[in-house]
Amino acid sequence: MRKIAAVCLTVMLIPYVTTLAWTGRADGTVQAGGLSGKTILLDREGAQRAVDLEEYLIGVAAVQIPSDFEMEAAKAQAIIARTAICRQMDGKEEIAESALDMDYLEQEQMEEIWGSEEALSRFKEIKDAVSETAGQVILYNGEYIEPLFTRLSTGRTRQGDEMHPYLLPVEVPEAIEGEGYMTVQIFTRDELAERFNSMHESPGISGDEIPDCIQIIEKDSSGYVKSVQVGTKTYTGDEIRYALDLPSPAFRFETCEDGVRCTVTGIGHGYGFDQFGANRKASEGWSAEEILKYFFSGVSVESIP
Repeated sequence: MRKIAAVCLTVMLIPYVTTLAWTGRADGTVQAGGLSGKTILLDREGAQRAVDLEEYLIGVAAVQIPSDFEMEAAKAQAIIARTAICRQMDGKEEIAESALDMDYLEQEQMEEIWGSEEALSRFKEIKDAVSETAGQVILYNGEYIEPLFTRLSTGRTRQGDEMHPYLLPVEVPEAIEGEGYMTVQIFTRDELAERFNSMHESPGISGDEIPDCIQIIEKDSSGYVKSVQVGTKTYTGDEIRYALDLPSPAFRFETCEDGVRCTVTGIGHGYGFDQFGANRKASEGWSAEEILKYFFSGVSVESIP
């Protein structure tokens, strides 16, 4: 999904907000700094218009917030989106939209997902999640974190590297109840060989060599594959995931009558904020801040520095 201005959403829904989203003022003039003091420059087709960060976030959050989210989970996701943008702004007061490369839902996509009758109420929910967390971001030792999130973990989120000390594994036992927690794909041997050989560094294998030429070398403590050997080549779990179009890099291979069965657990990369788990916690009464501090260790939720 490519970006489209938040105004495209608000034109459909609330005419007054259209002008506000583009300019930060209802009268159509640009207000320096806007609501947040940070501005996104919409640099499309040679034209440049300014929109305040808080208004811009509505379109970003519309992509990221699942339709079944509880409000506190939606607020946590809005804070994540704001943190991601502020991190990319790196202390600047404005940034070009093209530099952010953030996804937006187009009007047609919103109607397809929600239906035209629900579009207005869904927009209001997302706008409320953004406005009720206005200016809030996630910091670790005074710096913006990289707020990674995943749709559904294996039941335990993943350990981050030295650049992400706030990503410590946490248990999400309810993940097993999530839709799509476990999926199975059947590949013929020739199909698998073709997929593997299409990778950047082809292992140069044939279907006759499968599955004997596939060996999972290492998994992390949360069940995600870190490295796989195919033929004489070694790949990361994510490289195999993308080559085979799998929901996550937590997978295993088994022979079956029709070829090779690939069983996959979870949806997404598995790092950070587990959306399904977060929504369950929100339904149990957790606040947005409590949810964020559960999935991101040692962080604080504060106003934009």
